[in-house]
Amino acid sequence: MRAAVLLGAVLIAAGCGSGSDEPLPAQAAKAPLTRCTHASGGFRACTVFSAPGERSALYRRSGSEWVVVHGRLSGRPGWWRRVVAAPGRRTLLAQWSGECEVQSTFLVSAADGSLRPIFAGTASEAIGWTRSGLARVRLAEQIRRGKTLLHRAGVYLVDPRTMTVRRERSFAPTRGC
Repeated sequence: MRAAVLLGAVLIAAGCGSGSDEPLPAQAAKAPLTRCTHASGGFRACTVFSAPGERSALYRRSGSEWVVVHGRLSGRPGWWRRVVAAPGRRTLLAQWSGECEVQSTFLVSAADGSLRPIFAGTASEAIGWTRSGLARVRLAEQIRRGKTLLHRAGVYLVDPRTMTVRRERSFAPTRGC
């Protein structure tokens, strides 16, 4: 009985019954998976997941086409997870999902694609915008410089013009992976 179960597991792992003579990794390499977020103010994030990695970009609607605003982050594995246009559509709040699914947020110029990190080097998530045009960002853990607490975990409002950060509310820090 144990031998039959073990043999079945080996056949399944080897791809038996997959409907093709090719091994499963070869099938996956030929069939990339494309995922795009819902459009927000004429912008969206799209990623093509395929071996050996992802191709990801932020896009702007231009007539009947989508034009790249900014591609992937140079030298950083990962993909654009979310993009939300500011009320005036000049600035985008974008979320990058990096290694170990660590999230980072950026303000992106809709005109030239230039990036400005929010809470650089610390896990954060894009929430959205206030009606008055402030970006709303969730900071997952507190930020310290030495023994000095700079920012508590919480939700922050960020002025896209000055990069001034103001805490809206605090909560207990979360643990990462």
